[in-house]
Amino acid sequence: MIISEAAKELRALIKKSKVPVTTTLMAMGAVDETDPLSLGMLGMHGTATANYAVQECDCLIAVGARFDDRVTGKVETFAPNAKIIHIDIDPASISKTIEVDVPVVGDAKDILAKLLPAMKPVKRDGWLQQIAEWKRKYPLCYEKGGRIKPQNVIETLGRLTEHDAIITTGVGQHQMWTAQHYKFRRPRRHVSSSGLGTMGFGLPSALG
Repeated sequence: MIISEAAKELRALIKKSKVPVTTTLMAMGAVDETDPLSLGMLGMHGTATANYAVQECDCLIAVGARFDDRVTGKVETFAPNAKIIHIDIDPASISKTIEVDVPVVGDAKDILAKLLPAMKPVKRDGWLQQIAEWKRKYPLCYEKGGRIKPQNVIETLGRLTEHDAIITTGVGQHQMWTAQHYKFRRPRRHVSSSGLGTMGFGLPSALG
């Protein structure tokens, strides 16, 4: 999503179709995470809402996702009710981890641009109400009071910067806290070694 510069097309598709969306660590900021249709990050470090939504959905459109084990968990039980559409520029990635129903090989930006005219608004009131209920019932939370918590620092930075600063991280728990509690509003604001997992990446990347 980020490399293909497909955020504009993705956001247009979300706005038109009213489809909830979840992102992986490497796609932070592809959607405006303050948007009610944003479910937050998926997987073992993600939100309960994102994980429940994927497990209960009847159609899953995965754009540029590699279906990492931290996202899928046990592959045999991942999105058990869904027809899976997988869009990826690399044909070797299609059905590599998760068997998909509709493979689409191509650049994410181009494919989403072609998909947009075909998307039609559909009433999803029941589904969106369920999403809202999960968000209300299972928010990301942490113990408050006493010593200041890293999560609170990150949330405060988010408010002060209107969730639009460039944030760099190393690798570890603080990386997960940042992805969970800073609501990135634009692409390329989250700078982290999400693929190789390079320890100490945050400071030199902040220096440029």
